[in-house]
Amino acid sequence: MSTRGVFFGWWVALSFGVMAFLASGIRFAVGPFLKPMVADLGLDRASFSLVIAVCILLFGALQPFVGRLVDVVGARPVLVGGALLLGASLVATGLSTRLWHLYVFNALGAGLGLAATGQVVGAAVISRWFTRRRATALSLVGSAGMAGVTLMVPVAMWGVLTIGWRETYVVFGIAVVALIVPLSLWLVRESPEAMGLTPDGLPPAAVTGEVVVERTALTDALQTIPFWQLAGGLFCCGFSMSLLSAHGVPMLTDHGYHPMLASWALGLLGGSSIGFAFVLGMLSDRFGRRPVLAWVYGMRALIFVGLLLVRDQPVLLLLIAVAGGASMSGSLAAASALSAEIFGRLSVGSIYGTMFLFHQTGSALGSWLSGALFESTGGYGAAFGLASALLVGASLLSATISERQRPLVRLAAVAGGE
Repeated sequence: MSTRGVFFGWWVALSFGVMAFLASGIRFAVGPFLKPMVADLGLDRASFSLVIAVCILLFGALQPFVGRLVDVVGARPVLVGGALLLGASLVATGLSTRLWHLYVFNALGAGLGLAATGQVVGAAVISRWFTRRRATALSLVGSAGMAGVTLMVPVAMWGVLTIGWRETYVVFGIAVVALIVPLSLWLVRESPEAMGLTPDGLPPAAVTGEVVVERTALTDALQTIPFWQLAGGLFCCGFSMSLLSAHGVPMLTDHGYHPMLASWALGLLGGSSIGFAFVLGMLSDRFGRRPVLAWVYGMRALIFVGLLLVRDQPVLLLLIAVAGGASMSGSLAAASALSAEIFGRLSVGSIYGTMFLFHQTGSALGSWLSGALFESTGGYGAAFGLASALLVGASLLSATISERQRPLVRLAAVAGGE
């Protein structure tokens, strides 16, 4: 196949960007549904929140399994199956009349579907298509995911106010199937070798009729220090992001800021991270993944301190939010790119998927522990201080990662295989 024009890997990355926009947006657009669902179904907020918590934990717990499945059977079957399950679960959520319906459809079904269409699948496939531009391509997906988080919340609110929460869930379910299934079948390919291409579309080196690929077993990766350094950083990342998403606005309003200003600050932080994610990806490709990852975590620690301390200064708060966009993005892209370079580009599914479980564990702990610390101390100082300390530790862990590849199992694959 000709490599002239746009390298096909960018179309693969773009398709995953669309999926990330939709899946990430739906996963985080929970707030607009809370009050109408609680009122309509006769629930309390604690019961509804527990459904969401189960979905988040299931999403994280399934990542190692999903990543391994991608490595074994390929991404397209996983994506198509996940999209169909996610779409059906969202439609069924719109038809729910009991709490146990929500556990089956919104927690179990949606959790499984989101796991099969989430970041790990995209990271596994894109890491095979790119080497030199890997972080840039992964950052494209990260930017799309942040855009989904930023834009899908108002879309969900508009839908709830205009057509109702049930109908909005049905529309979301149909949109998932209508977009993800065609993209998975038409644009997603497992590797450049499957199309007779090379990573990044570079001119092929002298070959002998076969393409050498690299893979590391998960059991071998678990015995290396870089795995735990990356996983530890992702744990701290998840803790801090969950703290900010769940308690950022309440903390700012406790400090005297108007609720709309607090919401705008967090929205501005998320919006500015969209552009910064792509820039950080290009810097990572140019200067290396390790320094960018260390900088992102270190900068985020400072931003958390700034958000905690700024009082009665709306302009300064918004400036901190804009600067925070440079630290809220790039960590997942850099971590998955490093995983591919250390452990081999065909091992990202299983290895990075396991690392992502640590991210979601940190996320669950960050949301719960921050609330518990608030109740015991009467403020968010302890929670934000702990998050900043963890992020400093993540920065140090990242700065000391050895990027030298581990001993790899080398396998031969015939070029052009699907």
